Amino acid sequence: MRFPVKTSLLLLLQARAHAGVGAFASSFSSKAFASTCASAFIHRNNNRSKHNGSRSTSSTIIPKATMSADEVDVNMSEVVEAAKASRPITTTSTSVASFGSLPYLNTSLLSTKSQHRVLFILGGPGAGKGTQSEKIVDNFKCIHLSVGDLLRAERQRGDESPHAELIENCLVAGNIVPVEISLNLLKNAMDDACNKAKGGDGESYGAPIFLVDGFPRNFDNLSGWTKAMSEYAAVIGSLVYDCPIAVLEQRIMGRAETSGRSDDNLESARKRFKTFQVQTMPVVYALEEVEKMETEEEGMGRLHIQHIAGEGTVEEVWDATKMAMNGFVTNDVLTANSLLMQAIAEKNLDLYRQLCSDIYLEREGDDANVEETFKEYELMEADNTSEVIKASVEIQDGTKAVVTYERLIKNLTGETVGEFRESRIWSHEPKGWTCIHFLRKPLSQP
Repeated sequence: MRFPVKTSLLLLLQARAHAGVGAFASSFSSKAFASTCASAFIHRNNNRSKHNGSRSTSSTIIPKATMSADEVDVNMSEVVEAAKASRPITTTSTSVASFGSLPYLNTSLLSTKSQHRVLFILGGPGAGKGTQSEKIVDNFKCIHLSVGDLLRAERQRGDESPHAELIENCLVAGNIVPVEISLNLLKNAMDDACNKAKGGDGESYGAPIFLVDGFPRNFDNLSGWTKAMSEYAAVIGSLVYDCPIAVLEQRIMGRAETSGRSDDNLESARKRFKTFQVQTMPVVYALEEVEKMETEEEGMGRLHIQHIAGEGTVEEVWDATKMAMNGFVTNDVLTANSLLMQAIAEKNLDLYRQLCSDIYLEREGDDANVEETFKEYELMEADNTSEVIKASVEIQDGTKAVVTYERLIKNLTGETVGEFRESRIWSHEPKGWTCIHFLRKPLSQP
């Protein structure tokens, strides 16, 4: 069977199939094709930690280095009440689903309603939030919004900003800026980022994840977000960087030599760390309670709180961060793959076209090519149905993914009349996660 992809890539995929290895081409440019294929293998590690939807559960890879709520002076009744009140932050636009027995968070309605995906990035001063966020942006093409940076930029506007003096006083004293100011700056920054993407400024990746760095810092922040942002953005989780104060102080004093920040001094750092422990960690506990409540009700939380030990080297922390991010991205990839299978079952050509790249469809401005591709490669007998089992997902470099599964074709009596192993190759592109290739072979084939 001829598949809609260049012959050399097809042969490359077939050659690797026996080893259980998926592959993709991040570019189909003829000039770059050979070098792209040579470096584009995704290797499966059968011993890797299991991901449950958006989870990374390996405590050996991502150790938790902070104190639990039981080990610090925390009013747990207050935490639980805050959790109950903040449950709307996950919105009604996400839902727990399953693909081939693999649970994931269905995010399709977020795109339909133009709601943003948000990850809270939390940690004490100097914990590495900014450094790791830069690496996430480089690899996963997320959009990083540091509340601290937004506040400092607003402060620098001086007399042009009505909040400059208040922000300066809060930053130097280690206090938290009023939530209304922070949320207004965040909303404006999100809108600006989306407008730039629509205008074609630089690389564009549809439905990106926003990294909101340094927010929410206290219950007032969390309450403000719940009231003002729940219809605007869905919080899918949080990365919490745990780091001992001795390491934080050392990093901040080293950073103070070049940062030029008025709050990069030992006194301010200790005040900020105390604020984080006293006011922000209870917020983390509340978010964990939200996840717990949702897991008890739905079998899986619609947001996930991932603690990451931040005292290691940048690369050690990045390894843990990348694994956590792979889990969050998996939700969008499985959502797209499930929608594609739905389009095939319903013979929905418009949805199929939306989820596949033009090159995959061999499309050159002629919709007839799309219909021809669909009929030749996807259409089953009219009365047959299919069942997907044994699904797995591999993410490479944040913007490429392979979804592999077994597909059973059944007739009206429920008898299995065909068994295949399929791999769908996905790329994060301007219109979102897009299928760029697939490989199918009978299960009976050695």
